[in-house]
Amino acid sequence: MKIQIAGSYELTADLTPGATVEAEYGENVIEGECFTLAHHARHYRHNPAPCLFENQPSFDGDILISHIDLDTVGGCLALYGRKPEDDAFWRGAAFIDTRGPHRIIDLPKKVQEMLYAYKAYDNAQKREKPEGLKGLVDVTDTILQHGEAVRKIISGDPGMIDAGKAWAREAEARAERVESFLVMENDYLRAFKTGNVFCNAAYYSPKLKKYIPAIVTWSREWSNILISFEDGGEKNDASVVAAKLWGSLAGGHAGIAGSPRGLKLPEELMQREFDRAIEEVLSLFG
Repeated sequence: MKIQIAGSYELTADLTPGATVEAEYGENVIEGECFTLAHHARHYRHNPAPCLFENQPSFDGDILISHIDLDTVGGCLALYGRKPEDDAFWRGAAFIDTRGPHRIIDLPKKVQEMLYAYKAYDNAQKREKPEGLKGLVDVTDTILQHGEAVRKIISGDPGMIDAGKAWAREAEARAERVESFLVMENDYLRAFKTGNVFCNAAYYSPKLKKYIPAIVTWSREWSNILISFEDGGEKNDASVVAAKLWGSLAGGHAGIAGSPRGLKLPEELMQREFDRAIEEVLSLFG
């Protein structure tokens, strides 16, 4: 029984895993023989987030994933029958997975502290982006290590909780850094050009003093373009916009979606795609 990560849809062609957890590549979802834990692609959105799945101690098949985040970790641990039990924690994880990390302020303080603790732990881990992997990679040990970190956080480990609080205190400095990547904004959209800094939760405009409904970010290091909506995709579906721009391999869900993983284009062509994405998103607001 092992957990493997495939950073691109092409790597999954000959696979028949026992289960998959968020093995979603745009609208292409790899199904497992026993379990398919997916909730972002259009035909799977009625499903709960994988991290809400109940422990399955009798499952003993291999698992395929497309990336590692807390939602994926929770789903894998559940399939292993080793997910630490804390309903509020996992519901909080599911909430920010679908509504965006900026919505963490809507959660109870204790849940915020636990999620910040996990974020601090996750940020300290060094791993290559899935799209940079050359083939299938066994990440069983990595997922189980994340599970042990979650267990400690849920049990109230002082060191991990304090690390999370420190991470949260540093959020203001990180927010200032995010703002340094802003290249344009108006009442409808904020656009960023960045390296490896995540900007798609920076909906609040210090200049305009209000939340802006959409963000488009071009990450040069990750070679991708992300589109996100502050309302989680209630009015406009980011995955539909991304699919219109880049086809069926565009990944994501209603709240946030982007260009296909591993899209490698010269800078001038990425600039063109960035401009196209901005234009397409602005067209949604008239």
